[in-house]
Amino acid sequence: KRQQAEAMKNTKKVILEVSEDFHKLTGRKYGLFEEYKTEDADACIVVLNSTAGTAKYVVDQMRKEGKKVGVIKPRVFRPFPVDEIASALAKFKAVAVMDKADSFNAAGGPLFTDVTSAMFAKGVFEPKVVNYIYGLGGRDVKADDIEFIYNKLIDIADSGKVDSVYNYIGVRE
Repeated sequence: KRQQAEAMKNTKKVILEVSEDFHKLTGRKYGLFEEYKTEDADACIVVLNSTAGTAKYVVDQMRKEGKKVGVIKPRVFRPFPVDEIASALAKFKAVAVMDKADSFNAAGGPLFTDVTSAMFAKGVFEPKVVNYIYGLGGRDVKADDIEFIYNKLIDIADSGKVDSVYNYIGVRE
């Protein structure tokens, strides 16, 4: 198990080396995660896979309204990019981590618990971070759902107050 853990630590370096080779071949660059319009954002959503495309669409619409929002899309879940994700998230006022799976730990979905663990381990205690569980039972997440989350984040960024850390989107209450 110890050798397995060491191998996982070393895979991050290999992933970045392969990514650089791919960049040289194709001109497309992929890191451990993608940042979309985060350079001046106050609020950010962290989300995996195709839902990040919907979130980018919403970011573009909200940016037209002058709202400073962005997206971080992790490309690698294991090994989790602890140092890099904690550093990237430290610049925001409010972050929502969206999980398409719930967890029996009653403390948030798998991505949320890894993100918040990384932040804590690296001494990043701001921004305020909330979790949204979506897509349960095969439900679609829509642009309106993501816009709702961004508006909640903007409220958190402005007030510094979080009503509920653990939330659901698209389920019948």
